[in-house]
Parts: sequence; C-alpha cells; structure tokens
Amino acid sequence: MNYYRFFAANRNILLFAIILTLYSGFGQTFILSLYIPEIIKEFQISQGLYSSIYAAATLCSGITIIFAGKLIDRMPIMKFTMIVIVGIIAANLMAGISLNLFMLFLAIFMLRFFGQGLLTHTSITSMGRYFSRSRGKALSIAYLGFPIAEAVMPIAIITLVLTVGWRETFLLSSVFILATLIPLVLMLLRNFDKSKIVEEKETKTRKPGLTAVDEQRTWAQREIVKTLDFYVFAPTVFIVGFTLTALFFYQTFIADFKGWSLEWMAVNITAYAVSSLVFSILAGPLIDKYSARQIFPFVLVPMILGLLVLAFFSHTMATPAFWFLVGITAGANPTVSNALYAETYGVKSLGAIRSIFTFIMVVSTAAGPVVYSGLLSSDFNFNHIHLMITGVIVFNIIYILLAFRYKKETFS
Repeated sequence: MNYYRFFAANRNILLFAIILTLYSGFGQTFILSLYIPEIIKEFQISQGLYSSIYAAATLCSGITIIFAGKLIDRMPIMKFTMIVIVGIIAANLMAGISLNLFMLFLAIFMLRFFGQGLLTHTSITSMGRYFSRSRGKALSIAYLGFPIAEAVMPIAIITLVLTVGWRETFLLSSVFILATLIPLVLMLLRNFDKSKIVEEKETKTRKPGLTAVDEQRTWAQREIVKTLDFYVFAPTVFIVGFTLTALFFYQTFIADFKGWSLEWMAVNITAYAVSSLVFSILAGPLIDKYSARQIFPFVLVPMILGLLVLAFFSHTMATPAFWFLVGITAGANPTVSNALYAETYGVKSLGAIRSIFTFIMVVSTAAGPVVYSGLLSSDFNFNHIHLMITGVIVFNIIYILLAFRYKKETFS
C-alpha cells in the first residue's frame, strides 16, 4: 500500500498525529529560544542564569513524564489528549503573565512538559499502538508535524514578538491553541474506531513487532530498565536530543564563530526541515520492509558527516550541507526509534515504555546547552566540541553493533 492510499484510508487518525506533533512546537527549543533576548531584558538576568532555569525546568518535566506518560496506557485517547491540550494552553498563559523567576520557571516547565513532552508522546504512542504492519509509515507521517512547525512557526512567532511583545505572543498562542486545536481533535477523533484501521495485507511471515496484542506481555518500567535493549537504545536517544538542542540553542553563536551572517544561518535551517521531512517519509517503508532493528545502527551516520562538515569547513556552502546532513538523522531517528520500541517490547505498555525514553530525551535537551556552555568557558571552541561529539557517536555505533551481535549469538 503506497503512502497516498494509506493516508486516505486512515486520514483522521493520521491527521490527528500530525497536528499534535505540529503543535508541540509551542514547547520546543527552536521556538522558545526566540523569546530569550526579550525575557533576559525583562527580568534583567544573564544568559547563563536563563540557561540554568531552562535546563532545570526541562529536567523536571522529563522526570514528571516518567509518571504521567504511562497514563496513556489506561486512559481513552480523547480524554488524555484533552488534558494535554488544556495543559499547553495553561502553559502559554502562565508564560504571558509571569511576574518573577519562579513563575517563569513554572511556565517553562509546563511548556516543556505539555508541549515538547506530552503532545509528542500522545502522537507517537498512538501511531505505535494502532498500527502494526504499517507502523513505519504511520510514524513517518506523524513526524511531518515537526518540519512543518520548524518551517512555519519561527517566522510567525518572531513577527509577533517584534510587533506586539513577548508576553502578548504567549497569550495569543494560548488563544490560538484553544480556538484551533480543541475543535480539530474533537472532529478527528469523533467516531474513531481502532478496529477500522487499514494496513498492509497480512503476510505469511511475521516481521518483528507483529505479535498479536493479546499475546504480548505487560511491561513495568522497572523491568524495562533491566533489559539489555534499554541500554542499547538509550544512548542514541540521548545523543540526538543533546546535539540537536545545543545546535539550535547556540546557532547564533556558531554562526558568529564561523563568520556566517545570522540571516544566512537562519535561512539554511530550511535544508534541515526539508531533509528531516524527506528522510522521515523514506524511513517508513524501509521499516515496514526490513524492521527498525536492522536500520537503527546507521541512523547516526549522517549526523557524523554533518558535524564533520561543521568542524572542518567555514565556507558559506558548509551551512546548508551541515544542516541537511544533521536533518537526515533528525528525520529518520524518531521514526526508526519509536518503531523499534514497539518491535522490541510490544504495544501493550507502549505509553510506559515511551515515557522512559522521552524522559531520557528531555534530560538530554536540558544537558545540551549546559554542557556546551561549560566546555566553551573551559577554552574549547565549537570545532573542538563537535569533533568530541563525533567521537562519541562513532563509539556508540560500534557499541550498538556489538550489542546486537552479542544478543543474536546468545539467544539464537
């Protein structure tokens, strides 16, 4: 079944997933970083203090997701989604009326928890649970909301911030979410019946992850963290979140270090959005054909190439090349990783499973800016940092391949 027929047959639930990942942009770093100059000026704080507040709020949201994320396994999808939407609306309201640093911390926590965390969690968990033979396609379609948000939202937000102010932009965002997201979700989930999901035809040989749900075990979170697979998957989750967040957070400083104009750096993020979109779509059919486990060890290779370009070249054409290569990993990794969790652990406890990996991802996004700041203050420059990250990624790929080989030889 091609993408067009698959989307047409399941358009409501797939549109639901796209819209949630799109609206998660209200809590993502690429949007929240646009408010930084105005917030620093308003509260008269240093960039270092703001980075610490942001990291602490992000870390707290990640810890909370461990407990809140698994509730999706026990609640109707409509009820869970509505709670999350009310949360992101309240988060924008809190940000708009913040009068002191405590309120600012609480606002950032809520934006990260409900936006980056639970809106994404709800979308991706739903796709992993409702689809089996076409899980790769469903996850890659759900991911489309991210590049759409990256292409559209920054322009709209920065225009509003410059026109009406940062507080008013947060308040308008809450009104916009209330007026658009709630009606859209109600319309798309009304009459939704998971038994009417249309997928590929059953084949004689089951691929990994296709065990019937009633044959799957229920996983407790403490059991998941005792498995070898958890320690194979977790480093990649951390590395991707860490690197991408730091690159976006420090994009203006990297541009200055390389001698690129800020406008040139910003324009070329389009290359990132395009490659992440394209390779998310391409990853879907490959997963359905070969399994996510076979693809997973190689999703970090394009990021290695992108970081090497960034470390060794300062020509203006290195900008789109670096963003494009990093975008390949950014697009393929969520689709592959989330399919991998379902293949490995099943979908019966997918909310609990994803909440653990979401916690790791959120912690990594908190660590990225802080670690970069520490290294920069210790006389390392961006080239040194990106070469160090490249070395870590190469080691991680070798580790994954050896772990998969060990497990195959041990359990075959």
